[in-house]
Amino acid sequence: PELSEALARIRKAQGAVRPFSPADTRRVFRICMTDISEIVLLPTLINHLRHAAPGVSLEAENLSADSRQRLESGEVDIAVGFTPNLEAGFYQQALFEQDFVCLASADHPRARGKIDRRTFSGEGHVVVTTSGTGHAIVDKVLAREKLERRVVLRVPSFLGVAQIVADTELLVIVPRLLGEKLAAQARVQVLRPPVKLPSYRVKQHWHERFNAEAGNVWLRGVMAELFTASAARRRARGGVT
Repeated sequence: PELSEALARIRKAQGAVRPFSPADTRRVFRICMTDISEIVLLPTLINHLRHAAPGVSLEAENLSADSRQRLESGEVDIAVGFTPNLEAGFYQQALFEQDFVCLASADHPRARGKIDRRTFSGEGHVVVTTSGTGHAIVDKVLAREKLERRVVLRVPSFLGVAQIVADTELLVIVPRLLGEKLAAQARVQVLRPPVKLPSYRVKQHWHERFNAEAGNVWLRGVMAELFTASAARRRARGGVT
């Protein structure tokens, strides 16, 4: 009986909503994300926290095979990205939609503002070998459309692709928001792919054990406020997400 009572109290404590004050906390939040999210989302989030929760700090880590277990144990608070493998035992919330674009050097001699199927197939491509995400849908669509890409270079992340493309005649397919960010930083142009590639939802995921934990609830609310709102503003301006 004593053990049963103790376990009941532990379960009750785990589900209890404790007070959380963003302005006063000194908490470290850990987020699993892709390198795409590091580039596209982290600057906006950091700038918001600087004023709303100045004592909060973030630790970002790559999505990996261990991410599921780390979310379940509470070592990581949330995961953000296109991660179809985080379903059973997890809650999820869509933040915004993305589609894909093609990047080429601003000086590319055969890609001047647009690219057709023949040029796409004839040029060399960079491919990013991501794991734990759903970006393999690009390969599936290209295969279905019988559109080949000649892979010249494979790299483990998106962090260096802008400079590689800017300094070569290689092409790369990237999510739109990342492409627009990279085009503002390097001499690359954003092109519409010669076939329609699917859109997908970027979501935040959290384990059901921490659904009511006050700090986790707050962080998820901040993410939703920042990124669903920014997506709505892009749609209102007529932009494509």
